Amino acid sequence: MFSRLPDNCSLLYADLLQKVALYAPATQGAFVSKTINGKRYWYHQTDTVAGRKQAYLGQESDALLADIAARKQDLLRQHELLLERRRLVAMLGAAGAHLEKGRVTKIIGKLSDAGLFGAGGVMVGSFAFACYGNMLGVKTSGALSRTEDIDFSVERTVDIAFSRNMKAVLQDAEPELREPVQINPRIIPFEMVAPDGFKVEFLTSKLAASEDAPVHIERFNVYAQPLDFMDYLLADAQNAVVLNGAGIAVTVPDPARFALHKLAISQLRPAGLQAKIRKDIAQASTLLDILAQDNPGVLMLAMESVYKRNDALPHYVNSGFARIAPDLLVKVTEAFGRALPKVTLDARSGRFVTQENAL
Repeated sequence: MFSRLPDNCSLLYADLLQKVALYAPATQGAFVSKTINGKRYWYHQTDTVAGRKQAYLGQESDALLADIAARKQDLLRQHELLLERRRLVAMLGAAGAHLEKGRVTKIIGKLSDAGLFGAGGVMVGSFAFACYGNMLGVKTSGALSRTEDIDFSVERTVDIAFSRNMKAVLQDAEPELREPVQINPRIIPFEMVAPDGFKVEFLTSKLAASEDAPVHIERFNVYAQPLDFMDYLLADAQNAVVLNGAGIAVTVPDPARFALHKLAISQLRPAGLQAKIRKDIAQASTLLDILAQDNPGVLMLAMESVYKRNDALPHYVNSGFARIAPDLLVKVTEAFGRALPKVTLDARSGRFVTQENAL
């Protein structure tokens, strides 16, 4: 299901990830002066779609000239850093790493620049899976990454002051995206859809098993659909880079948690969605195989977190394990360090109970 990328790809990716984290765009534009009544005044000038704008900086002084010189140097350093990032992305692409392309990169880039990922947003679904190959130094099947939807999960609250209209950001990136017209006006849309069916969806964690109506995420001005076990998926989310242009900074779930969550979700889908179920199992199997070989400790920790829960997640993960190849299950069990716990339904409480004895 996967092949190894050249050894240097992991080093290149780590270097790119670090440089993306260091990048803080300096203010673009130019510094211009005007002489009025024999005195020189400085302005910062930018050209926008709406026309040329000038921001007043002050009357010329040694301190102001030193500040302008420092800002010019910062602009130069950030420009050089951006060029280095582009070079690293090109090198990774030439070595066989997965390059993302098309309108989705513009959407992800705009949302990243708008602060989605720094304010509790996480990219989930197949576009997150597409990032894992580059993160883990492998090349996965392109068919497993193809999708018509891009999903973002958002935390309900964060401990930072932030406010940005992400629907407006999305329409700036892709003007054809619109909220779907609902037959029932009481149903609040949590997605934006293009005429060809491409969708951007916002998701969040359930606070109660009965919760199914989209909830308003005020700081982003979007509604998000609560989903089962999303809290498990989003714990220990990681920084990553989408390979396009100079690299796009994103946040994605921990790959081990992604794999186990996919196993569970595959068991919750309606029986008529067999194509999606098979894709869930294939994505999970690919990541489990890689991690069992290369980083069994991470897989062990993610599995321990599953079996410590007192909800239905352990049951659905175990049901998903029954769908993977027997030889892969052996590898996973070895990485876990013991036989998979037995999960049973307690007749009295109606809850699933995890027992530390072999299946």
